[in-house]
Amino acid sequence: MPVVKMNQSLKRLNKLIEEGYGQGEGKDYKPFIDVFRVTTKGRATRIKGWKSQRVHHFLSDSETRFFYLLDFDDEVIDIREHYPLMEDLDKITPQLDDQLFKRLINQKTGEPLILTTTFLVTKKGKDGEANYYARSIKDYRQLENNQVIERFEIQRRYWEEKGIDYGIVTNKEIPKILAKNIEYIHSSYFLVEYGITSSQQELYQDILFHLLVQAGEMPLNELLTNFDKEVNADKGTGLLIFKHLIAHKRLLVDMLEPLDLSMSANQVLINEGGDHSGHFLKSVDSI
Repeated sequence: MPVVKMNQSLKRLNKLIEEGYGQGEGKDYKPFIDVFRVTTKGRATRIKGWKSQRVHHFLSDSETRFFYLLDFDDEVIDIREHYPLMEDLDKITPQLDDQLFKRLINQKTGEPLILTTTFLVTKKGKDGEANYYARSIKDYRQLENNQVIERFEIQRRYWEEKGIDYGIVTNKEIPKILAKNIEYIHSSYFLVEYGITSSQQELYQDILFHLLVQAGEMPLNELLTNFDKEVNADKGTGLLIFKHLIAHKRLLVDMLEPLDLSMSANQVLINEGGDHSGHFLKSVDSI
């Protein structure tokens, strides 16, 4: 839960707003915090999202791992990271006691501090309308810090006022194997970035499906090597297509167990319908 210190007063804040930070949806959203303007003790990461098709910015491994879960969840349709608590904040400030109100002010300069929630997530509703939930990501050890807890309480009240479900997720609650598996396949989602045309994608998919049906207990890595030879492609093309098809849910493997390329090919299931992430994780908002 980074805090943006507006040391250059409201003039700087207004400039950020004019430039569109913390605004927009989908591909047009600009996170209020990005890895270029904020220093972090954690690992800063930039990742192109499947759903948004824009670059997302994260300040820790836990933020990145939770993002992978969101991007893999078919119910999620938009992910906005580092969302600022600005709009309608005045509706809850009268409710804050002096101690909480202090968390909105830079005690050295008297200038405002902008709190951000790590993720504002949009998901498909059963009635076809969009539903929202907000999540703060934090290392569990920081929950003993009173200042951190007070900032979370402000966020809780903010999102409650808006009627949006809010929760705190620690690094202990994120399924690391699942997140690591999604990380492994994530960059293979857009094959066009590897120079593979749509007609090649269809051809490669059909060939890989055929090989899987015929493979039986053949080790998967052997099958992928055979694929490269059969299509006369560069080494690793079969693995790229394999990861791409998992990302698109056309191939199903147990994502809750470490992906092992030495497993039998018959452990990989062909899913003609696609969109099947719920087979492994019902919904990220349950975390």
